[in-house]
Formats: sequence, C-alpha cells, structure tokens
Amino acid sequence: MNWDETPLKLKLILYITIAVLFIMASSTAIIVSIVTTQKIDIEYSRSTEISQNYANQFNADMRENMAIPNTVARSLERYSSDDRFEINQKLEHILRENPRLIGVYVGYEPDAFDGNDLEYVNADYHDETGRFLPFWNRIGGEVDVEPLIDYDTEDYYQLPKQMRTDVVTEPYLYQGELIVSFVSPIIVDDEFKGIAGVDVSLDYIDDSVHDIQVLENGYAMVVSNSGTLLSHPQDKNAIGTTNIMDLHDEPVYMLLADINEGISGHIEVNDPITGKKSIIFYEPVDMGNFAFILSIPKDEMLADAIGLRDKLIIISTLAVIFMGSMGYLIALSITRPIKNIVDSFGKVSTDVSKGKLDSRADTDVAIDFKDIPIGLNEILSILEDYASKLKESNKTMQEMRVVINSSQVVVFLWLPEDKWPVEVVSDNITQFGYQPEEFTSGKLLYADIVHPEDLHKVEKDLDELVAQHTYYNGTKSVQKNKIIDTIPEYFTSEYRIITKSGDVRWVDERTLLRLDQNGTVTYLQGIILDITDRKQAEDALLNIEKVRKKEIHHRVKNNLQVISSMLYLESEHFSDPEVIESFKNSQNRVRSMALIHEEIYKSEDMRSVDFTDYVNKLGVYLLEAYNIGNGKIQLNLDIEKVYLSIDTSIPLGMIVNELVSNSLKHAFDPAENGQIDIVLKSKEDNYLLLVSDDGKGFPSHVDFRNTDSLGLQLVNTLVDQLDGTIDLESDDGSTQFKITFREINKV
Repeated sequence: MNWDETPLKLKLILYITIAVLFIMASSTAIIVSIVTTQKIDIEYSRSTEISQNYANQFNADMRENMAIPNTVARSLERYSSDDRFEINQKLEHILRENPRLIGVYVGYEPDAFDGNDLEYVNADYHDETGRFLPFWNRIGGEVDVEPLIDYDTEDYYQLPKQMRTDVVTEPYLYQGELIVSFVSPIIVDDEFKGIAGVDVSLDYIDDSVHDIQVLENGYAMVVSNSGTLLSHPQDKNAIGTTNIMDLHDEPVYMLLADINEGISGHIEVNDPITGKKSIIFYEPVDMGNFAFILSIPKDEMLADAIGLRDKLIIISTLAVIFMGSMGYLIALSITRPIKNIVDSFGKVSTDVSKGKLDSRADTDVAIDFKDIPIGLNEILSILEDYASKLKESNKTMQEMRVVINSSQVVVFLWLPEDKWPVEVVSDNITQFGYQPEEFTSGKLLYADIVHPEDLHKVEKDLDELVAQHTYYNGTKSVQKNKIIDTIPEYFTSEYRIITKSGDVRWVDERTLLRLDQNGTVTYLQGIILDITDRKQAEDALLNIEKVRKKEIHHRVKNNLQVISSMLYLESEHFSDPEVIESFKNSQNRVRSMALIHEEIYKSEDMRSVDFTDYVNKLGVYLLEAYNIGNGKIQLNLDIEKVYLSIDTSIPLGMIVNELVSNSLKHAFDPAENGQIDIVLKSKEDNYLLLVSDDGKGFPSHVDFRNTDSLGLQLVNTLVDQLDGTIDLESDDGSTQFKITFREINKV
C-alpha cells in the first residue's frame, strides 16, 4: 500500500509507537549498559580486593619464614664464641619450635666459622671437607641432622653467595622432597662467610591456600615467578612439576610477563580445572617473587550483574508496552477531530471545484482544532475576492495583448544567458516571419536572428551592463549604493536583425534589467521596434549633407587658389622687393589654408585632416615657392600619423608655414646647404611640434615674442589660439621652435 494513502490514525499510531519504542529501547539499553557495567566493575574490584587480601596474608606468612634465617644470619655475624655445638643446638631448637619448617641450617665457607675445619673432617653433621654445614630437617619424618649437600651447585647456596642478599629459591627437589628455601647470607666485614636458611615443603604452601574458596567453584593457587605451580586445588602431583602454561589451552604470556614485572591484573581464560570460562586474578607476592592466583568462574562472579540486567529488561519491556498503549489512545484522540475536519473540508473542496467559492467549513469542532476551519474560511474569503480581481485582471490583460499584437512593438522576455533564450514573446513577432513557438520552445534563440556584424557589439554592451550590476551588488563597499544608483537599469541599442525570409531590418531595442532582492539580474524584459524606414531616411540625409560639405570645401579650396593666383599676378605690377615679398607671404598663407580644405575634401568623415599628408604637401610647395628645388636645403619630416580637426589644422598649418618660410628666407646664405626638421608627436591629450634648422641661428638681439615681423606675430597669435606655449632654443649653428598645444574641438 502506498504510504501516502495510509490512514492518518495508523500513521500516528506507527509514529508514536515507533518513537516510544526507540526512546524506551535506547534509554533501556543505555541504562542496562551503564548499570551492568558499573555492577561488573564492582564485581571485578571486589574480586581484585579479595585476591589482594589473600596475597597479603600469604606474603606475611612468607616474610615470617624469611625472618628466621635473617635473624640467625644477623646473630652469627656478631657471634664470636666459635662454638659449633652451641650453634647446632640452637638450630635444632628452631626446627622443633616451627613445625611448618622442613629444615633449618647454616653453611660456612672453608675455615670461615672457626678456622678448624681439619679437626671436623667426616665428623657428625660434617662432610669430608670439615666445613661447618649442619642441616636439621624432618624429611624422613623424624628430626635429624646431617651435613648440607650440593652446596657447590644448588641455588640455595650459590645465589646468596653471588647476590649477597636474601634469596627465595624456585622449587627444587632435595633428597626426594620438593622444597623452597629461604636463605640469608652471612657477611662479616664485607666478606661472605656463609648462609643461614630454612626450607619449606611445597605441601605446606599448598595447605596455606588449599582451603580458600570464592563463591561456589572459585579457588586459589600460588605460582613461582617462572610459572611453576606451588599449589594446586586438586592434583597434588602437579605441584612443583607443572607450569601454569601447561594447564590452559589459551596463552597466558601476559600473566607471566606481569608476574615477572611485579604487576597485578586479571585475564579471561577457559579454566580446565572448573571447565568454565573464568577470570584469573593475579597478585605478586613480594617475598620470593611468587604470585597469588585467584580463579573465579565468570558466570558466578557476574551473577548479580546479569540478574540485575534481566530485571531491568523486564521492567523496560513492560514500560514500552504501556507507552505503546498510551500512544494508541493519543492517536485516537487526535485523529477523530481531524477526521471530522477532513470530512468538512471534502465538502468545501467539492463546492469550490464547482465554482462555489462562497462555501465555508464547519467551525463547530474541538477547541484545539478550531483555528483550522476558521483559517480555511479566511483563505476562501481571500480567494473569492482574488478570483473576482483575477477575472477583471485577465480581461485587462487580454485587452493589452490585443493592443500589443496589433502594434509594431514586439515584446520580449529574455534570460540573461548565452544567446538570450526567450521565455515570452508577443504574437506580432510574425511581422518578421517568425512564430512565437520557435522562440519559446528553445528551437530559436534571440541571438540567432541578430545580424552577425552587430552581434558582438550587442553582446559586449549588454554583458558589461549586467556584469556591473553583478559586481557592485557583490561588493561590501560603503559607496555601493551610491555606485549602483549611477548604473542604468535600462539597455538601449540600435542594430540589425535578419527576418525569416532573409531580409535585413533595423530595430531599436529598449530593455529593462529585472533584478531580484539581492540585486542580481534575473530577466531581461524589453521591446524591439522596426526602425528600418527611419534609418534609411537618416542615411539619405547624411549622404546629402556629405555631398553638400564636399562641395563647400571644394569651392573654398578653389576660391583660395584663385586668391593665391590673383596675389601672384598682382605682385608682377611691382618692382619693390619688400612689396613683392609681402605678396609672396600672403600667397603662401592662402595656399596653406587651401591645402587644409583640399585634405578635408578628400577625407571620409569630412571633419578631420590627415596632418602627415598635409605637412608633406606644404613642405614641397614652400621649397618650390622659394625656388629651392636643387636639393641644397633638405626638408626632414617626423610626423606622427594623426587626424586633427579643422579648427586645429588651420592655425597649426599656418604656424608651420610661417616657421618654415622664416627658415628658408633667413637661416641660410645663398648657395649654402642645410636642413629643416619638422617633428609632431602626441602624448595623451597634448601635442608637441618642433620646427628647427641648422642655419646661422636666430639673431640674439631679436625678441620673437615682440617683433615687427608679421610672420612671428602671427605665430604667437595662433599659438595662443591653440591654448599652447612656444619656446625658442638658438645658438650659432641652429634654431628650434618648440610648441606644445591641445586640440581644439577634438573629433
């Protein structure tokens, strides 16, 4: 069954029950885990404490054993009577007073007791060496004395001799008896004299721990630091002959390693003695490097903890059942009023589907749910009002659609993405041969109809505007709002599109950038209007204006040439050289202006002058005018390729004319060779003009700014007209005019 079709009552029951089960199960698991863990920790701590107590008791017993040879050794270190018989009696007395001991003895180095070993060779309790070696023991059952044996090889003698400290030996077999020796060295004046010791039977050690029982099947053992069993709860034959490693299937390396290091702890193993999973606690015994071992079956040790856990689980299960029942009752209390509301809503839904927006839900429901039908009724009231307004709005939109589609303006809604996908387009796009569906289906993108030669510019201009909005809305600058206010939200452009039939039409686009609340461009909403007829009319007017301007400049040029010719003809009527020179100067000035109009007549835009070409032609003309055509005076030009407006070109051309004419007339003697340099460079918005010659130099007594020369007066006036500056650099061999100016009415 589909979950969405599941009844709410069943869902609530499932949700509440599952939630209760999850919470109760989780909490129960946590509580059980915590309580059980704490209980287990308590049991481990209690068992460890029991093991430590028994180990301390055993350790005290072993210290008592060591105290006897230690006392004897300290006494003999101070003994000076050298009476072997007396010492022998004391040893017998000690043995008889301590029935737990199996032997008491002293053993001296050769001649170390009284220096009379030769007198006691093979005497009672002496061997063939005569050394003082009495060993009182009850190995045969009766108390008897005999000399020590194997003292040259056994640890009971060699270890204290080498280590010069108290020693407890590993279990060893002595005359058929498994014993452990407690030995103390006798040191006199820092010289080893011999030993004093007692022997304890392993049966005694086993008896010390045999009666220890923990719980039902727990038991205790003692092992040496090498793992040799010093006791066993069942098999007495294993004492002294079996290692603890031999008893367990699982390795107990960690236990042995800890015992050697004097570390206590516990391990979990399968105990072959009880046949159960057991926890073995081990505690080092300082005296003798023994270890006390307590083995407790795990199930017995943790019985209380497991019982507590089971009780908690039962209680929690009952709690889960109770809470699940409560969840069921809660679900019923919720679903009944909801069902009544749903039935009422179903009736309202049926009425609304039939157009009856005045239908209302029943508000006679439980107080906790009363707001639901009241809220629905409020929504229905709003919808009823909205439906009325929507109906009126649809009527208005339909009228607007008719108006738009009957006009020449095509409405678009583009996405600000590559090639501008179209979301909406008005039906009158058919005037260009396209159907709206071609765009809205994504088959055709708006960029597909833009003329290829105009597409790059339209993309660049629109992308830059969108990028500006994106950048400044992403910045946190305090000037952000002020900057955004200066960025237009409208995009306007005139470009060409290609109709479906292949015709080229000019359109005027006006687009609004629609921004979201973050200032990000989301849509491009605008119109395009066919302006082909207007563009054709403008082109016609421009062509007419261009022809008219060409005709004017051509006529001005011709008139100036006529004036130049008339000046030349008029100068033929005079013989005064100064008058003739004046006519020539005027003729050159008129000619320089005529060349300007000739350059404008030939230019494409009818507004700017190719000044490089102009200076070339002016220089050639001046050389010919002053009859310098044989190559004696060389004109050098370094003119940057610049186009200047007519308002700048006319005064600048006349300045060049005056300065070059001045050099040709005054800088060189007749038949003298020389050169004139003209340089024009641009730097940002300024220009630099240099006119120089390598003639005789400018007269030092003449101030070029205040002179009677009409030509220099004209130069200074024209420089001021260009809002520039002029400087002169001259010596005996050269003259250079340096003029800096800005272009007037820049094209």
